[in-house]
Amino acid sequence: MQNDKFAAPPAGFTSAPPQPGYPQPEPAQTYPQPGYPPQGYPQPQPGYQPQPGYPPAGGYPQPGYPQPGFVQQGNPPQFYGQGQPPPPVHNYGVMPPHHPPHQDGTTTVVPPTGCFSRNQRNKPQSNAVGAAGLIFISGGMNIAWCIGFRGPIFYSSTLHNYIAWFIAAIIGAVISCFLTNRIPKKFILLFSALLVTIGGVVMGAIRDNGGAVVAASYLDGIGNGLVFAPFVALAGEVSVPYMRGMVTASLEQMCFCIGIFLQIIYTSSWTYSPYTSSSSFTAENLKGILSAIYGLLALGFGAFMCIESPVITLAKGDEPGAIDALRRLQRPYTLTNDTYEQLAEHKRYLAHNKDISTSQSIMQALPAFLRLTYLRAMNALSISYFVIIVLTVAILSNYRGGSATGWLVGFAICRWIGNFISTFIMESVGRKKPLLLGLLVCSCLAFAIGSKYSLYYGMSGVTILLLIFQVFAGMAFVSTSPYLSEAYPLGVKQHFIAFTFIAEMIVFIIVSSARFNIYDGANYFYVVGGLYLFGFLAGIFCLPETRLTTLRGAQEKFNGFINRSF
Repeated sequence: MQNDKFAAPPAGFTSAPPQPGYPQPEPAQTYPQPGYPPQGYPQPQPGYQPQPGYPPAGGYPQPGYPQPGFVQQGNPPQFYGQGQPPPPVHNYGVMPPHHPPHQDGTTTVVPPTGCFSRNQRNKPQSNAVGAAGLIFISGGMNIAWCIGFRGPIFYSSTLHNYIAWFIAAIIGAVISCFLTNRIPKKFILLFSALLVTIGGVVMGAIRDNGGAVVAASYLDGIGNGLVFAPFVALAGEVSVPYMRGMVTASLEQMCFCIGIFLQIIYTSSWTYSPYTSSSSFTAENLKGILSAIYGLLALGFGAFMCIESPVITLAKGDEPGAIDALRRLQRPYTLTNDTYEQLAEHKRYLAHNKDISTSQSIMQALPAFLRLTYLRAMNALSISYFVIIVLTVAILSNYRGGSATGWLVGFAICRWIGNFISTFIMESVGRKKPLLLGLLVCSCLAFAIGSKYSLYYGMSGVTILLLIFQVFAGMAFVSTSPYLSEAYPLGVKQHFIAFTFIAEMIVFIIVSSARFNIYDGANYFYVVGGLYLFGFLAGIFCLPETRLTTLRGAQEKFNGFINRSF
């Protein structure tokens, strides 16, 4: 019969003191262990009694010195890229034993203190999707070109020239729906970067060739459409909850805005003389060269820095691969308790979505889709072809004979400033407050612009109002980027992100194709002001606040239409 006094203590408490009410082990000299204590250490003296808080000498290991046959638990093993990781354990939805379960799906995460250290620690997360941002910069330049910032054109053009990029972006987004989780995102990125590079080379090399311009627009647009949905989703899955807003906003809205900014700057500053010929180097050629450079940089960065989603890797049954991805997404590149906590949360996220059928996922995604599509449509209306016409008319009306360069550059700077401010207050103020503030102020400014728009009585103040309008429009729609990465169930996430992007492109096409009556320009801003006001009122009751919330918690907050959280 086994003697209880030789039984090992419970695993995980190797240094626990003797507990009252349990048999206590005999002194070490009565029951000596073979080879213990080690040679060279003093032997316990007769009559020696262990001090309170210390284990007895016989049969128990000393604290900090694990002995054979005893299990010592502590931090997870550190691989540091050497040796083999543990074999995969396919128990998705089940947490590691050292992690307590979270009962509430909307659990918030407390970020570490220190903005600089927080950004440095999580820099690999933005680097993992940064190559797609370079492609979006090229896309922003093409959007600005399509809505009117293009300079003189020396070839015959039609409406198709100006909406070709939007059509191509829709085609790329549709194709991306069929590639969802079938092809690694890195391969999609590299192929898209190659398309952007080729399109840029074509645009940079051509002279007086409208057909080649359309071809280059199609190549660039397809490349942007292909990477939009996969990489907006990836940005949300590779980033920690307290960095998701900044990573997604700086990837999508900020990069598109930088492209628009660059296109406006150099086209408005470009000097054309009366003797300029169609064979001269134009602003279009410069746009092509810049696009080719962005495409080449995206190829390089994407090949070496892109990291696949740990969520999708885990869903495919590759737990060691998911652990390795999580290790490389934070500095230093070592396994820590935070790594395993993120792995556990990803398992809970997968388990939560595994129980949702495809039809249920679609039904849960529809409320979020309607809200985000409305917001993205308002984003397109804020910087559409009609807005540029009104800006041009206001500049010519108020500053006859003067240069429009300063106002156009100011327009670009104001749009960028709004994006910049909202991106970097995203994790401190949240998503909902800047969005609602931007919608409310833009609504008031749109009504003011409409009331002052008059070709007969002058347009005093319209130019200034348009610039301020761009500041708050830039602030308002930055929040849609993290919302896109959080709102939709995992099974249909990339599809609905692509559908939202397609709806935005359709709005651009409709506005660019419509006939604008210069005498009725006020009506456009009255309509936009009413739509923004409705968005503000509806947003108070329908938009959730997802700052510092896990993907699982943010998805649950988007279920249904009513959510008044701030």
